[in-house]
Amino acid sequence: MANKQAYTIKQGEALAKQYCVEQERCQKEVFSKLISWGMNFDEADQVIASLISEGFINEQRYAKIYAKSKFNQNKWGRIKIRYSLKQKGISDNCIETGLKEIDQKDYNKLCKALALKKLNSLRAEKILSKKQKTIAFLNSKGFEFEVINNILEEILNE
Repeated sequence: MANKQAYTIKQGEALAKQYCVEQERCQKEVFSKLISWGMNFDEADQVIASLISEGFINEQRYAKIYAKSKFNQNKWGRIKIRYSLKQKGISDNCIETGLKEIDQKDYNKLCKALALKKLNSLRAEKILSKKQKTIAFLNSKGFEFEVINNILEEILNE
């Protein structure tokens, strides 16, 4: 097994800055990376504090970017985004700020598009079965039941 190189605080800070410049990162990701680089918890905490004070790490900015990208690229609903951000140790306040970045009209439009695609992919089934499978699919994507229900009512009444 190869020995891990242990970095000094200055070296760790320089590497962590580069790591944060490449892509927006949250504290938990940077902390894990610092530990994997052989730094101890106290040193990693010092580096994190320095990065926060210099603006390399900003949880609110991270939550906004994360929410927008997961919504636009992965087509996730608010529930799934909230859960994922919670897993990354983001505060509730920052999560709510991030979720506000998602426009309600765009949110409903995406939910409707996904619902139509799912309904059209289900062949020769009874409408109740199609509806249940579509609800389960949209629920797994992280959309709220109330939104799903309203969208399905709108689609089925057209």
